[in-house]
Amino acid sequence: MPPPAEDPGGGAAPRLFDHHVHADGRNADDYELMALSGVDTVLIPCSASNELRPCGASHDARFERLLATETRRAAQFGVRAWIALSVHAADMAELPGALAGVERLEARLADPRVLAVGELSVRRHTDDEVTLLHRQLALAEAHDRPVMVELPPGPDDFERMVAVLRRAFAAGLVDPARVALMDVAPRMLPTAAALGVGGLGIAVSPAGDRLFQVRTKTDHRQLLDLLERHGPDRLMLNSGAHFGSSDPMALARTVLRLRLAGVAPPVVARLARGNAAAFFRLPAGPVPGAAPGPPAGADAARSRGGGSDRDRRPDHDRCRCGGARGGDDHGRRAGATATTAPPPATPIPTPAPARQE
Repeated sequence: MPPPAEDPGGGAAPRLFDHHVHADGRNADDYELMALSGVDTVLIPCSASNELRPCGASHDARFERLLATETRRAAQFGVRAWIALSVHAADMAELPGALAGVERLEARLADPRVLAVGELSVRRHTDDEVTLLHRQLALAEAHDRPVMVELPPGPDDFERMVAVLRRAFAAGLVDPARVALMDVAPRMLPTAAALGVGGLGIAVSPAGDRLFQVRTKTDHRQLLDLLERHGPDRLMLNSGAHFGSSDPMALARTVLRLRLAGVAPPVVARLARGNAAAFFRLPAGPVPGAAPGPPAGADAARSRGGGSDRDRRPDHDRCRCGGARGGDDHGRRAGATATTAPPPATPIPTPAPARQE
């Protein structure tokens, strides 16, 4: 996909697409700051919520929050928020419940607000985590969706993750060109690029002393060096904003510094939007169903005793968090026996698709 038409190379600041922002862990005011800085579009992936989710319904509740609430929260500030969905390894209580979450995820992939599967991660390198990763990589391949994979920051964990991905690619679970790696640090870039993946997501920010910075970001001087050695192909800049200390204007501040350093406007446009827009097949129109305001009909549905499709499912298809385990997709302890197969997930109505940007 060519660079956006509004930045043809004449020096105008490009519109920005922040394709890796965990906005559900941020204050809503961040959307205003992003909009003021030129970010008109974001992609919000599932991340570690720091909550163990024991069953499919508990994962699905998070999917619903991102799709129904977060897209509208962004729309209040004129920001288009698209969603990537996954069952994150850090949220897995037990494998059966996580795989039930993957079934719920598959039912959501037809939703036009969902651009990708992600982000995927391996935290402890257990067999269950690798199984969960493999299942979702194969799901993305089967449904022709891009997939986001989180890289761990430590050198040893990074090498282990690379080995996991190499085996998955060799097994044919997913085309590497369908995969975008997130949190690619400068030292990781040569190895990450050699995997043949389709996108290399780099979290950026001007250098600073942040007291609760979960991830170290790449500054514009490091980027200039990367561009000299690697070129702009497949590089995609993002803020990587998360629940820790993060600057919602980090992408815009970095883009400004690149422009002032003399990076050609078409190259800046590719880094700040074009490459990611092409990889994620970014739609051109508004996010379906994300008009500003509260979820349509929510109060009326509650007053009628209604609710979402998830709320209307039978009791045995919901989590009983805090109570006895049981039902269809609850994580089962070792030695437990399943007597019946889980019913298929209820199809979820989806808005009409948007055309591609």
